[in-house]
Amino acid sequence: MKTNNTEDHPGCYDNLSLEEKRALDNWICSKFQKAKRIYRRRSSYGLKHDFERDSGIYVYNGAFKGAMLAAGFAPADETEQNWHFRVKEKVPDSFYGWCVQRYKHRNSALGDLARDMEMMPSFPKLSTDKDEILEHLWQSNACNGAIRAFERAWKQYERFNGRDGQG
Repeated sequence: MKTNNTEDHPGCYDNLSLEEKRALDNWICSKFQKAKRIYRRRSSYGLKHDFERDSGIYVYNGAFKGAMLAAGFAPADETEQNWHFRVKEKVPDSFYGWCVQRYKHRNSALGDLARDMEMMPSFPKLSTDKDEILEHLWQSNACNGAIRAFERAWKQYERFNGRDGQG
């Protein structure tokens, strides 16, 4: 790898404190798993900003690249300044994960809901609480069609999980 900018070198990872390394490593392991295809949605530069937004910890691009290497994710092309990796996002075991897995690629109201949830950075992705998710949708000014799609999806989610809809 050739780079004139030391802030882009993966060795920057070694300069992080133990707490910063632990937070970054945990974030990467919670977000990604290996994949055959290259993840083109975000490069190392964009992902380091996602980490900062989620954790409040700033790291250089190089430190992020080093953390990805430490986690076992090799770059698709290490000659690029901003690396892409063969990873895919882990889907949370929650309503969000359930809905996105099932409906994201469908041309329907439920597909629209899944794609909207995915594009909403503040969506409670780990939640399994109907009231919390509904409150978030209302606060985000979701349209009536989105609320109806959520109610329909929630009923299916409850059936899937063997819940009876009580409490």
